[in-house]
Amino acid sequence: MSMRIKGLWVAWVCLACLGLYARSAHAQGEERTIRLVVGEQKSFNFPGMTKVVMGNSSIADVRVVGSENIILFATGSGRTTMMVMRHGKPNISYTVVVSKEDVNTLMAEVRKLLGDREGISIRPIGDRVILDGRAFTSEDFTRVQEICKLYPQVTSFVKINPNARKLVADQLNVELQKAGLKDVEATVVGTKIFLEGSVESKQDLQKAEMITKAVGEEVENLLTVGIKRMVLVEVDFVEIKKSGQDHVGIRWPLNFEGNANWNMTWTFPLKPSGPPAGFSGLNMQAETAFGFGFLFTNGYARVLAQPKLVCASGEPAEFMAGGQVPIPMVTATSFQVDFKPFGIILKITPVADRHGNIQIDIMSEVSDIDRSLGVVANGVDIPGFVTDRAKTNVTVRHGQTIVLSGLFHHVEEKDLSKVPLLGHIPIIGEVFKSRTFREKKAELCVFVTPRIVNPETPKILKMISDVKSRYKRARDEVSFGIFD
Repeated sequence: MSMRIKGLWVAWVCLACLGLYARSAHAQGEERTIRLVVGEQKSFNFPGMTKVVMGNSSIADVRVVGSENIILFATGSGRTTMMVMRHGKPNISYTVVVSKEDVNTLMAEVRKLLGDREGISIRPIGDRVILDGRAFTSEDFTRVQEICKLYPQVTSFVKINPNARKLVADQLNVELQKAGLKDVEATVVGTKIFLEGSVESKQDLQKAEMITKAVGEEVENLLTVGIKRMVLVEVDFVEIKKSGQDHVGIRWPLNFEGNANWNMTWTFPLKPSGPPAGFSGLNMQAETAFGFGFLFTNGYARVLAQPKLVCASGEPAEFMAGGQVPIPMVTATSFQVDFKPFGIILKITPVADRHGNIQIDIMSEVSDIDRSLGVVANGVDIPGFVTDRAKTNVTVRHGQTIVLSGLFHHVEEKDLSKVPLLGHIPIIGEVFKSRTFREKKAELCVFVTPRIVNPETPKILKMISDVKSRYKRARDEVSFGIFD
């Protein structure tokens, strides 16, 4: 009998533990979320309620009405917790989320402002509104950015369709050709559309602007009316050279080079009055490479070339100051002469916009004849050339100077000659050695300064005045003078 009572007691304890575990799990599972908008209030009913605890009253506050009802007030945006304690029942925990605006209402307002924009989607996530997709025009993308500034709870992941600019530019070119603007072209550079070219009158310029506005895309207008802008490009070639050769020591002769002549002369008289007479002599000459002394030589050179070239915006121009070297081209069946130009060569294509920006495609070259680099082929001496060249594309403002290239070249050489065995002896061996040091340094810089000009620009007028004054001085120097 006692064993039966013990078994019932153990079973009752197990059931009680299971009930407590289930009740605890049920209590932990009753976590809920309440969403409110600032200024909103809601009422709730909790039978058997004993107490209500609010985490942050600055976000949400609670008022108990009666024994089972409460009213929840949303006072500020944020997130907090609320716990409801009940008699004989598990506690209930709530997460209270208060936003400044209702998500559904916010979505309706955003959808109304955005309109029917192709490629852009709207969806809510929590208490925020997300905009995503690809905008086909910059106007759509600008509208999305303005909405995000107006509503802080709206987040945008919208990007511009990469093919949209190209499609708009193609459409613009078709409309411009229909309107008779044949010298106007819409091009895409990066993320911007540029309208380039020229029109004959202001009416045509207004027509092009109306076409771009009708497309609804932001276009950078670089059109010129009538005569194209003139650009003055000043290029400074600055080259500094230094060369030196130092000879220190004694150069001993290793061999003798020369010639020796032996002369012999015999005289036979017509009458045999005596024996014949003979004369002989030896003549010898020899040379050697003996040298003694200390020699230090230095050479400096400064080369400055300042070509200036005026051309129309968008048109290529070329400048050359130098000459041409004839180079024969001989084959088994033909003979011809090619001319290799050398000197200062400048090729530019500047494009100036309405805002003072100048884009230049430039090739500059400074070359000269160097006989040390030449070769001899079929008995013909063909010279070599030393050339410094820079080719690039840059964009600068009106009147700004930019360095296209900078080169520093340094060469050092050393020759050592010494007498075998004797030249290897420490200290004393210096008497039987000869050293020659050669050094070459060259520094080259190319500066470019473009300016937008016209015939009345002070820079152009000053250039004309300087040339005329130099011409007048040269004419006076070559004319007759009493003090010549």
